Amino acid sequence: MNLKKIYVLCLVLGMLLLTACSGEKNTLTVGVMTDIDSIPFIVAKQKGYFDDNVKLEIYQSAVDRDSALYSGNLDGSISDVLAVCLAKDGGFPVYATSKTSGRYGIVSGKNSAITSARMLEGKEIGLSMNTIIEYVTDSMVKEDGGDPALLKKTSVPKIPSRLELLRNNKIDAIAAPEPYITAAEEEGEIVVGTSDESGINPGVMLFTETALEKKKSEIKAFYEAYDKAAEYINSTDPQEFLPAAIKEIGLPDAALNVKLPEYEKTTLPDEEQVLNAMDWLIDKELLKQEYTYEDLVKAVN
Repeated sequence: MNLKKIYVLCLVLGMLLLTACSGEKNTLTVGVMTDIDSIPFIVAKQKGYFDDNVKLEIYQSAVDRDSALYSGNLDGSISDVLAVCLAKDGGFPVYATSKTSGRYGIVSGKNSAITSARMLEGKEIGLSMNTIIEYVTDSMVKEDGGDPALLKKTSVPKIPSRLELLRNNKIDAIAAPEPYITAAEEEGEIVVGTSDESGINPGVMLFTETALEKKKSEIKAFYEAYDKAAEYINSTDPQEFLPAAIKEIGLPDAALNVKLPEYEKTTLPDEEQVLNAMDWLIDKELLKQEYTYEDLVKAVN
């Protein structure tokens, strides 16, 4: 074989190798939380809807999740508009790419006299600071005619730890997502109010700007799988998927009794919800500047 033929052969083999490599999918690592927002993601994994390149990481606290995101260990995560604003303001660009279907609430102790949000004035409440939980708490108190500035807020990042404090009468109330609201209620604690009753839902799915630029096809496939899981959940008896899902995600058995929301297919967050959450951060002087809806939200298409 002459040198020309060898060169052509090598060139063809190189092109075939390059084509094969370009077809490989990047790993997409996504953080999920121990709450009902994450159920469709877990179901998508267990039903095999996700491609093999999707990796889910489970977190019990928003602090741990955000640390993983900022350190580059996550491409995206279940989060909230507040986290999107704070990340962008800190020079770490992320975008909300869809809204999630969460439920958050305030729960007081079974022997407590606290039965309304405004009665939290002067009382100690356990929550995660500068997160959706604190935002929902403040919004509910304000809506009920109370002053959020009068609450005695105690930072308890891990949700199970909040419940333990409430069970042991070490704190007056806690703010938490489902299924911990239902778990507390089943133990006799008092549900003071919930976000769905107040029409508050700033929960979102976010991805980093880098992931949106370099892993766009993987993210699109991720959402296609999510939509398939949402459709399956909405049309299926929860007992067929919920026990396995809550076991994997580490949710309490009370999650079996939670009334699941109607999970929407991929939908962008409502502009009013986004801007209201941003205004709360500005009022708390946690943002250096104001952002537009387009600065914070991006469709994956």
